Amino acid sequence: GVFAYSLRDWLDAPGLFAPRAKRGQPLPPHVLALVRGGATRAPSDQSGEEHVYAYGRRWARSAMRCADCGRNLLRRGEPCFLHAPAPAATAPPVEQVGWAGGGEVLLCAQHYARAHCTHCSLCALRFEAGNPRPPLLLPTGEAFCASHVHELPCYSCARPIGRADAASRALCASCRASAVVSERGATELLRELKSFFVTVGLDFGRWEPARLRLVSSPPADGDGHLEGLTHRSERAGVRTVPSIDLLHGLPREHAAQVLVHEMAHAWLWLQDHPEALSARTEEGVCELLAYLWLLSEEAHERSAAEPLSKRRRELLQRIRVMEQRSDRAYGGGFRDALRATEECGLAAVLHSVRTHGTLPGQPRARAGW
Repeated sequence: GVFAYSLRDWLDAPGLFAPRAKRGQPLPPHVLALVRGGATRAPSDQSGEEHVYAYGRRWARSAMRCADCGRNLLRRGEPCFLHAPAPAATAPPVEQVGWAGGGEVLLCAQHYARAHCTHCSLCALRFEAGNPRPPLLLPTGEAFCASHVHELPCYSCARPIGRADAASRALCASCRASAVVSERGATELLRELKSFFVTVGLDFGRWEPARLRLVSSPPADGDGHLEGLTHRSERAGVRTVPSIDLLHGLPREHAAQVLVHEMAHAWLWLQDHPEALSARTEEGVCELLAYLWLLSEEAHERSAAEPLSKRRRELLQRIRVMEQRSDRAYGGGFRDALRATEECGLAAVLHSVRTHGTLPGQPRARAGW
């Protein structure tokens, strides 16, 4: 009774996965296909070759090479960059952007820099012709000269700030401009994000946490990596979420990504999912929903006239960071949940987690979990 749809209503409702409006646009088809499941290979691919994700696109393992030099981009620690050379007249339709192709290719750092990096993104110093690679090249594709390599990086996007401010969690000017600094602003953002959950079949209805708190220091998890925390309570068999904590001052996209993750925790709790889910399962499902939000935003941001806008670069960077996380709970759990959703769909994943405490295809949790 907490939400407009219970999980059973959601699983049974016909046509629930029809594309929903979002800012006047339908849910991106490739995201919808992933949510529905059965999207493990492209319609034109009959080879059955294993695929991997990079920048939210599925690439055949054999395609994970620099389009210019053939360098293997699957090597540990080898950076890759999304290159979109297609002009507006030949840009692929949005239906195709979930699969690699249609003009978008991957490049190694050296060849991406040669194609795109002519000057420092901070001080505009021109790089010398023939330099194999700028001193600092971020996943967004922005390049910086040697004078900024040792400067304090922005907490959110890792751009050099250009000034030392080690006494605080520093942000670059771009991130600071959209920072969420009030509980009212955070609550408004949460309300906007509820529309995304509707598009993937999870309708929060009128539900909101009793309080959305901005905290000045990261919620502790032992590693100090958390930027949000969902507080849960159960009394007389009734589950509630008294509050959600969000790290103060995160830029809007960063804060939204964290809030989607925390709202997913709230959904799992309020829909009576097992109290003692493994961290890998629960965090993986929550990361998956944040990933789907990023994919949806990136697709809506995509413009044929400007294939890689500034905001789209930032969204792609966040997508790539999620794909490359190496820790067991968040990184490994996310990849587990992504594979399960590709095969079975999001509804089946959540049903399995609620019923068995595990993802589809995994052994059921033992009694006492």
